Amino acid sequence: SITEQLKTKERKMVFGLLQAITRVSQDVAPKNRQSVFNTLRRWKQIDIAITEAFNEAKDNVKYLTTLEKFIEPLYNGTPATIVDTLPALMNSVKMIHTIARYYNTTERMTNLFAKITNQMITNCKECVLEGEESDSLWRKDPLVLIKNLYSCIQLNDAYQEQYRATKETLLSLPKGKQFDFSETLIFGRFDLFCRRVTKLIDMFQTIHQFTSLSQHRFDGMEPLVKAFKNIFEEFQIKRHDLLDFHNNRFDRDYVEFNVRISDLESNLRQFINQSFEAISSIESSLKLLAKFQSILQRDSLRSDLENKFAVIFHNYGLELTHVQDQYEKYKTAPPLVRNLPPVAGHITWARHLYRRIEGPMQKFQTNPAVLAGRDSRKLIRMYNKMAKTLVEFETLWYQAWVNSIETVKSGLQATLVIKHPDDGMRFHVNFDWEILQLIRETRCLDRMGGIEIPESAKMVLLQEQKFKTYNHELSYFLKEYRRVTQTVKPIATNLMRPHIENLEFKMRPGLVMLTWTSMNIEAYLEEVWRELDRLEQLVMAVNDLMDSRIDANLKIVSNVLLVNLPDHEELVSLDEFVEMQERHVRSTTDFLV
Repeated sequence: SITEQLKTKERKMVFGLLQAITRVSQDVAPKNRQSVFNTLRRWKQIDIAITEAFNEAKDNVKYLTTLEKFIEPLYNGTPATIVDTLPALMNSVKMIHTIARYYNTTERMTNLFAKITNQMITNCKECVLEGEESDSLWRKDPLVLIKNLYSCIQLNDAYQEQYRATKETLLSLPKGKQFDFSETLIFGRFDLFCRRVTKLIDMFQTIHQFTSLSQHRFDGMEPLVKAFKNIFEEFQIKRHDLLDFHNNRFDRDYVEFNVRISDLESNLRQFINQSFEAISSIESSLKLLAKFQSILQRDSLRSDLENKFAVIFHNYGLELTHVQDQYEKYKTAPPLVRNLPPVAGHITWARHLYRRIEGPMQKFQTNPAVLAGRDSRKLIRMYNKMAKTLVEFETLWYQAWVNSIETVKSGLQATLVIKHPDDGMRFHVNFDWEILQLIRETRCLDRMGGIEIPESAKMVLLQEQKFKTYNHELSYFLKEYRRVTQTVKPIATNLMRPHIENLEFKMRPGLVMLTWTSMNIEAYLEEVWRELDRLEQLVMAVNDLMDSRIDANLKIVSNVLLVNLPDHEELVSLDEFVEMQERHVRSTTDFLV
């Protein structure tokens, strides 16, 4: 390098020789001595300039090196990561501007900021393109692309905000050097780039908006979607470099694109109005509104949707009045859902009315502007009053049911079987049907959710299968008992009475001792069934004996002729007649024996 050459031995020898010549006064002509003197003077000026330039370069490298780790994200990072490094970057630039001997001039600092800005723009383009050509933007997912474009704007905002914060910090130190650079030179290109980015965000939001509309398949939306595709394809054919923010031709075509989109949105606005006019339900209107809000992104359309909120809220007031009238009309005997028990049915009815008013109100609360009006306060008071009334209605029914649980459970302390005096002392299963009602109520209320089920009711519900099994088995046993006892023939009643009384004795624990909570019901059922089977076998044997032996023989005897009379034309003597009867008696006796 030049500085190293200045320090060499040869340079020193030549410089010393020339100095010696200027000191010699006799052997060297004055003219030549003056020429050497001028040369030495020029040399010293050049040496000083080179030394100064070397010191300046060394000082610049010293301070610019401190920026290296903060500048590196501009080349390798993303706009989001660059935002995180801006405070440290700006602090280092401030230090250079304050301390550096040579690099702290306005021109150089402005140039440094401009280079940082240019690299930020380059980084933003790389983030948006993701290593692809500019034409690839049309093929990217609009939502991902819009997110990346927004990060570019956020970087510009954060960059300028951090610059101005540092500038204000320096202003609080009047004796220090200030950031008095041209912000136009520093941020002008970035602002111009962000204006292009803003247009691209608006364009791709429009693209995403109409693409989503086509995917939701609204009835009657096809002509609007087709018209947008034509507008989009015509713009795409012009093959603009979307990120070239110096290309004014894009701006002219973008204005034309927006004009055509505005006309299309007017038709879309008319379609939205017709869609809401065809819906009478508040819930359906809010669902349709939410669907449009999730799709439509442009400010003009979103403002129209905000106005729809006010219209729906007004209709909601009519819905509140209708629900109030329904409650007053049916609160004593509401229409119950099929197969629901009374308590669960009443609570279900009240909850249905509550959901009709509560669901829309929750959605209205997401739009505080709608609830801020004077008329809105009246509707809110009406809603609060109606909601409180319905909750109290549910609470009253629930509390009445809870209070009745122990009364119903007392039916489990009844004996298994009773003799009813109004029914000829016949046996009946002594099962309280309120128990089954309690079980149904418990199951239904538990499925509804949001209701605390008492432990006593849960215990009854857990024993549902056991109670039903015992009830059905006892009912079937008594049915069989009546069938078996009715097969006893009247003539054998006295004969079978001891056996029937023995069965009834076996049944006696069920009449006087065993209840539905007893632990030995299974053993009791086995015992009475065994005794009933024994009685049935005995009755069948007696009936078979009477049918096969006694009744059959009596029928034969009843058909035997007591006297064998001769033919009415035949004349017999007394002895012949006696002999004839004796033969008949002998033959009949042989037949019967």
